[in-house]
Parts: sequence; C-alpha cells; structure tokens
Amino acid sequence: MTDLIPTIPLIRRDTLDPGECSKSRALRPLETLKLNQDRRRVGFDPNEMAILVNVSAGAYRLFGQHRLGWALTRAGLANRVVIRRCAGAELHEQAQELARSGRRVIGVYGGDGSARTVSLAVRGLDVAIMPLPGGTLNRLCYRVHGHACLNRTLSNLKQAQPIWLSGGRANEHAFLVASGFGPWMTLQNVRETIRRSGLYHAFAELKSLRRDLFSAGLQQPNQPVSDVVIAAIGRVDTAFGLDSGMPDLETDSGLEVAQARLKNLGAAAWLAGAVLLRRWRGLANLVTRTISDGEITMGGEEIFGLVDGEPVSLGCQVKLSFLPRAALVLTTRPFSD
Repeated sequence: MTDLIPTIPLIRRDTLDPGECSKSRALRPLETLKLNQDRRRVGFDPNEMAILVNVSAGAYRLFGQHRLGWALTRAGLANRVVIRRCAGAELHEQAQELARSGRRVIGVYGGDGSARTVSLAVRGLDVAIMPLPGGTLNRLCYRVHGHACLNRTLSNLKQAQPIWLSGGRANEHAFLVASGFGPWMTLQNVRETIRRSGLYHAFAELKSLRRDLFSAGLQQPNQPVSDVVIAAIGRVDTAFGLDSGMPDLETDSGLEVAQARLKNLGAAAWLAGAVLLRRWRGLANLVTRTISDGEITMGGEEIFGLVDGEPVSLGCQVKLSFLPRAALVLTTRPFSD
C-alpha cells in the first residue's frame, strides 16, 4: 500500500474511474476543504455513508458484529447505512471503491491502524472518515470523538462535523495517534502469535526475540543510542491515555518524541513500572522533545516500527516530522458556534 507521499490532489472522484462514476449522483464538496477551515454543518445524510468493517480487528472477534448491529438499531440507522465487511488487507481497495460510488463519509469499524489505512486511501478525494471503536485500544476514537463508545458515537451523528486532523510522518508513512520504533517494537509479533496460536507459541517466539531487543538501537548524530523511540501527536501521555486530559482534536503543538535507553531487562521493567505509575518523564535514561517544523532523523541497522499499531519496516533510517493536515475526519464532539 502506498502511504501519504505522494498524495492524490483535490480533484473529482470520477477521474479515478470515469466509466463507473459517470452513473453516480452529483458530488457536493465538504465545507471544511475550503482554505478558511470554518466549521460548518454538513447536514448528515445516512444514504451518503458507508461503514467498512475490518473482520481481522481485535474487538470484532468478540461479538463485534452483534455490537455494531445493536448500535446501528439503537441509533435508528439499521438498513439505512451500507455495511461492507473485509479483511485488513482489503481496506484500501474497498475504501476507494466506496469513494467512487459517491459515499462522502466512510465509517471504519476497527482499530487505529484500520482507520489510518482508510484515511490514506481516500485522502484528497473529498471523503471524510469516521473511526468507530472496533480494535484493541481505539485511541483514535478518543482523539476524534472524546470517547470510545460505539452507541454514543452513532447516536450523535446528527451533530457530526468534518474537520482536518493533524498527524505525524515516519518516512513515507503517516500516522494519526502515535508510532514506536526500535527493536522492542518486534514484541508486536508476540501479540499476533497469541492471537493466532496461543500462549505456548508466543513464549517460544519471545525466547527467540530476547537477544535482539538490546542489539540494534537507533542513533542520531552526536546523541546516545535509543532502544525505544515513541512519537505521538501532542503529548505521549494523552495519546496513550496515561493522563486525565482530553486528547486534543486540533492540536498544533506538534509531535512529541520520547527516546529511552534500555541496557537490560531491569531497565525495561523499571521503565514499564514508571509508565504505569505515570512518572516516566523524570527518568534519567529518557529524553523528550517536541517538533512542529523540520524533522528528526535517526539511523539504525534494520529499523522496525509500529505506525498506529501497524508493523512497518523502515530500512536503515527514519525521519520523523509533524503533519498539520493528515486526514479529514467526521467528529461527533460538540462545538460552540
């Protein structure tokens, strides 16, 4: 899948497939695409919305289909909104197909990575996405809606408004919540093994990974090596729900980058405890910085990363930067006129 760079220009969607889209109804632009970025109500029409369901997402396996059906019925949207189920690998193609058919809003029932994939697929096509909590952490839902309650989100669609969401970029990969880099990100493989094969196989994989966790960190010029690098929109604490603050929907504060040096398992356990107690900022082996302009460049051997929870390989160098207009989203947060 091609990520954010290069982007699709703001053109009519029917240029993607003239034969297919010539039969669709006239397209009306979303008001927030104008440069003044004034918030104006769209006049929500369920007939212009579709929901993409990632059947591979974490929460979908546990009564996810029934939860979505109940929430749609309670909101009065049952049989009024198109539901399309697909695997995670098919989200990009399915999102563009829905955009070509004239859908102006695409709800994404899945995790943060699912919503990110769909937002990149329709970026520049005058289509807004609306994240719905169907994943493991659902931190993008907290940022966009202020909560991760499916019933509440669908019931508040009448007050929904489109708005540009800021994000970050790691090389050509855009993200909307947070990303992590370094050898410790390979622990994501253990989680996926638990899902597929159970705890026994996960322990076996963890044993094979332990030698690599301290072997290849990331380094900037004239800076110490970092084993873990976390980049988040606004503040790391807020992005991961480590403080009581509400995630900022329109943050212009930039991208916060936290870097930690973990020399052994004891240091890793100490950092984990400090994070749980919300006292990690005072650690001597950890530094933070915020960037709004420019970029941070780090090098390593084979850099593994998690971009909004999705694994990516970044080669031997990663460049982090802030992205003011990363995705067009539909938020149900109340705004004062």
